[in-house]
Amino acid sequence: MLVRSLSEHQFMLAIVLSLLINFLLMPVTTVAEEGTRDSELFAELKADWNKIFPSGNRNAGGAIFFKHILDKYKDEDEFFALNRFYCPVSGSTVDPSSEPEFVFADDAMTGKPICGSLYRCCWPCSCDIMRMAEIRNITLTLNDGPINLYAFVIKNPCSKPDFPKEVSRDNFCIGEKINRDRVHVVEDQIVIGILHDGFQCSLEQVAWIGLHKVTGGMCAPRNSTPVDRLQGGMGDIFVKLAD
Repeated sequence: MLVRSLSEHQFMLAIVLSLLINFLLMPVTTVAEEGTRDSELFAELKADWNKIFPSGNRNAGGAIFFKHILDKYKDEDEFFALNRFYCPVSGSTVDPSSEPEFVFADDAMTGKPICGSLYRCCWPCSCDIMRMAEIRNITLTLNDGPINLYAFVIKNPCSKPDFPKEVSRDNFCIGEKINRDRVHVVEDQIVIGILHDGFQCSLEQVAWIGLHKVTGGMCAPRNSTPVDRLQGGMGDIFVKLAD
């Protein structure tokens, strides 16, 4: 019995050592490598700036970024990475090292709150997107097949008599119809960006967002301010567009 127990012990030890060696020899994608690839993609996006915004006007340009990335990048990892590098509200670029804000918006179909991560340029944009955008669960086709994601959407602004002068109307509209060559459209709503890691959240999670120092304490007064009186953020233009 002692010999058998010793043999079993040696056998198990050999398995553990073999697994450890295999693990150590496995090719590993390091944080540094991921960061390098993010930096490369970010540089590509900035290099395409004049193609994305030929007029030079990127105000409220999240939708233009999204369409450009969807048309050009079909690798799933690259697609999601690039959609972290711009603000859906302002159209500003967002550094790859930026931390997201935890926000929610209502589902356009069910009205239920959907929570997730928003990559934005400044805190007022977190307020503005929760105030003015809705969420749609959409399906896109990339190289590996269809993917589902939660997208921020706004209603068609092209019939607005007070379309904001700060926004390039040609980016969004052809007459009173949406310019589908420049933006991605779902059910006559314009996709302006992605809610990353989205999920249907509880009322407790919504309440937590409302108690947060930014999404609650700072957003409450901003989001109760009439649209025509907003001051203090690049999202002011977006709010006028989406209102």
